[in-house]
Amino acid sequence: MKYSDWNKLNKEEKEGIHWRHHPHIRTAKIFTLLAAFLFGIFMLTVFRNRRVHVNRKPNQLEAFTVAKIFVNDHLKQPATSVFPKNSFTANIDTARNSYRISSTVSSQDSSGKMQQNSWTIHLAYKGGDWANPKSWQMLELNISK
Repeated sequence: MKYSDWNKLNKEEKEGIHWRHHPHIRTAKIFTLLAAFLFGIFMLTVFRNRRVHVNRKPNQLEAFTVAKIFVNDHLKQPATSVFPKNSFTANIDTARNSYRISSTVSSQDSSGKMQQNSWTIHLAYKGGDWANPKSWQMLELNISK
């Protein structure tokens, strides 16, 4: 029923019509409420995952992921850097939040040639989200050819 037809009805006819035929119950409103409900569920899922990151100490693969960010910041041409997938050694002391990680990186030097460097980094985890570099403190970084 259109809203213009609804306005032409008298009070008794309006009361006798089922709620689904009222013009104020529109499909758009139903879909809007459904979308808002689904968005709310999605946001609860996202925030639950964020709390999981914060409540535990990072493992060696997560520390390697953050270490690559710190090493990349100290390269001459970080856009050309290529790190190995999972080829690294890690010495982790979670009681002291100390992480020592060693691996290699290939990157271009100032002349444009690709060269492979080995690196060792000593990180201290300060707490918070392990994926955020601000949650880490770099204590030592050695990059050698």
